[in-house]
Amino acid sequence: MKLFLNIKENSKKCEIEAVVVTMVLLVTILIGAMYLIFAPKQDFSEDENRVLESAPKVTLASLANGSFMDSIESYVGDHFMFRKASIALNTRIQLMMGKRDLGSNYGQTPAEGGVYFGKDGHLYEVLLPNHTDTFARNVAAIQLFAKNTALPFYFMPVPSGAQEQQDRLPFSAPSHDQREELNTIQAGAGENTKVIDLFDTLSDRTGDDYYYKTDHHWNTFGAYKGYEALVKAMNIQPTPQEDFDFEAVSDSFLGTLYSKAILTTQEPDVLYLPVYKKTAALTQQTGKQQRDSLYWKEYLEKKDKYSVFLGGNHSVDVVKNSAVSNGRKLLIIKDSYANSMVPFLATNFQEIHIIDPRYYNQDIYDYIQQNAITDTAAVYSIKQLCDVLVANKLSVR
Repeated sequence: MKLFLNIKENSKKCEIEAVVVTMVLLVTILIGAMYLIFAPKQDFSEDENRVLESAPKVTLASLANGSFMDSIESYVGDHFMFRKASIALNTRIQLMMGKRDLGSNYGQTPAEGGVYFGKDGHLYEVLLPNHTDTFARNVAAIQLFAKNTALPFYFMPVPSGAQEQQDRLPFSAPSHDQREELNTIQAGAGENTKVIDLFDTLSDRTGDDYYYKTDHHWNTFGAYKGYEALVKAMNIQPTPQEDFDFEAVSDSFLGTLYSKAILTTQEPDVLYLPVYKKTAALTQQTGKQQRDSLYWKEYLEKKDKYSVFLGGNHSVDVVKNSAVSNGRKLLIIKDSYANSMVPFLATNFQEIHIIDPRYYNQDIYDYIQQNAITDTAAVYSIKQLCDVLVANKLSVR
């Protein structure tokens, strides 16, 4: 009889526990649904640096072909409660399980490498072998552009942090050797072209670190080393590093690599702006807008803090220094690596014309003639040359 009563009592406890669990589950689902319906929605995730899925519209066609349910799934995935904490937890779990490259997609064509978690809090792009013709087409177009201008041309391919700091990568982590691309560039260089090899320069860590921990760009000190190598190749005496004050303007910079593998415990970078100690009267012309500074400090309040340099990427920027009267006018075709190098170059050139072929749709050769350009250069990260096609923008005469 006593045993029967114990069983009956335990059965009631189980029923109560089941009711409690069910109620908690229902309340959680209800709160989550209410959050999805009524909470303010973001259109853009600054942490992930991407546009978020908008609420799908119901149509007969979308219901029939199943795209509505796919859109609902994406929408919920982009807007559910505690999403950032869940993403960070997922990153932590993957690291605990021994995964080394996060955010990769090897199933797409071409494959996309993710992010390595290296030593001392450093994040690195996974460098993959180049299996498309993008790099070859870009380099061929740039070299033909150099030949057609008949002006002195300086080609600066910038290696990635993963190339230059291999000792900080996870143990035995595979990483493509970007010297392969450098050798290709050097082999195809024309008579008026100097290729600037930064591999040894940027791998030397006896002084400053030259790459951000959380971003794919070189940092301000790396940009100075690039500037120094470029103007030396031009037979110009570089402005000494001591002639600049390096002002720490942010200690909360979390860059593009962080966006691919979010971890709430990640130490942010410090971002420095070089301030020239001597006389310089600089202006930056972007379209119809003119500024008296090369630093767009409003970006320091945003996630994309690297855009403090020149305000990010535009089709054309013109930087003038009225304190320089040597008649030298430099045209740079470039990606965003060049942006943080321009403040140093501005101390040596009367004018710097900065063109990003991704956004420029005019004839660059006409631009060179109209603006009496004396020197030309290309400053690109090697990875960008492999990933983004700009060859069609460098039209042949």
